[in-house]
Amino acid sequence: MNFERLPKNILAVFRERKISTSTVVDILDGMGTGNVLTSKIRAINGDEPYLVAQAYTVSWKMVRKGSDILQRQPSTWEQVKAFLVPELEYADGLVYVAGGGELITEAALAGGMSCTYFEKMGFSGVILGGAVRDMKELKMLNMPVLASNPIPTDTQGAYLVAETGTHCLIEHITVHSGDLIIVDANGVAVVPASAIVEVMEKALAIDSTENTMLEKIRAGERLPELINFTGRI
Repeated sequence: MNFERLPKNILAVFRERKISTSTVVDILDGMGTGNVLTSKIRAINGDEPYLVAQAYTVSWKMVRKGSDILQRQPSTWEQVKAFLVPELEYADGLVYVAGGGELITEAALAGGMSCTYFEKMGFSGVILGGAVRDMKELKMLNMPVLASNPIPTDTQGAYLVAETGTHCLIEHITVHSGDLIIVDANGVAVVPASAIVEVMEKALAIDSTENTMLEKIRAGERLPELINFTGRI
């Protein structure tokens, strides 16, 4: 693995406080870094997802013919089997993130059996830059699965796995393995690995400030004056 995994206790604090993606993105804007995944990707198997974990990526690409059209090609399974990330023994603190550029909406990048396996490996969730299948099985999972849409078709014969554990592209956003992913009802925020510590420290401080502001608003104080005092909205 070519990135440093965060200590579980650090992720636990962030998770317990349920730091909002809105807070995280405000910080990223101020730092001039980070990204948000397209709103076309949504929770498929639950209404109120929340997760914070480091990305482990799977990069997909379209199957193309080789230079010698008479040469025997690998089987469809050989082309896709790396999507099960056999190089990982356990996935605690990680979220599975897969993409191939533009959203792959006509072929499922994962399904009920593979997502059940990913949950047993310890992944905190699955984020797909495209479709998924087997909704009945997905709704039995405890971890959130985010995708663009359900569809019964799989990828075999049409797409192959280019690489795992490096980076993947979801529309115009590149997600690197080791990036911090935060998911809540607002969407998906991507924090570059190099900015994780600073973003987490700032987010925890801002969360405390904003919780205090909300308490004061509920008690009848005026928001404009609070904003002038705290610099937060």
